[in-house]
Amino acid sequence: MKNICILIMTIVSLVACQSPKEKQIDRIKTLELSDSTFNVNIMTELNTAYIDFTEKYPDDVHTPEYMLKAAQRSSVLGKPNESISLYNKIIKRYPNSNFCEEALFLKAFTFENSLNDADKARQTYQEFINKYPKSQLIEDAKLSLQNVGKSSEEIIEDLSNRDEE
Repeated sequence: MKNICILIMTIVSLVACQSPKEKQIDRIKTLELSDSTFNVNIMTELNTAYIDFTEKYPDDVHTPEYMLKAAQRSSVLGKPNESISLYNKIIKRYPNSNFCEEALFLKAFTFENSLNDADKARQTYQEFINKYPKSQLIEDAKLSLQNVGKSSEEIIEDLSNRDEE
């Protein structure tokens, strides 16, 4: 019985001793379990939690990942300019991060598909191609660059013409 009491007291003290950062990470993990594109309220709350964390802890190892996730959710929530801003922060502040490559590609994608800015999309896809020639996304970037500004009909026609050749 004494051992059980000690175990319970240890667990309670560990939970009570969590730092604010650890509490915020736990909150994010809990929200991630409930995250859904079908629940705008939870998605918005999670997005806010990601952004709050990245602002409070810019040097934390989780920050580039949380910033990327916030940018993706901002885009889904209809805030493409916020997405672009977050992608730019990842690229500028965390150039050696594993998330920088994806951020640059998604920045181009957002210019193309959400902001309908063909010039910036082309420029950003080209930057991606130059900077990450061995990326798993390189073929997607090249194809996107070829098709920026084209209608679906034009893309289908181009593909049909290639098949005929």
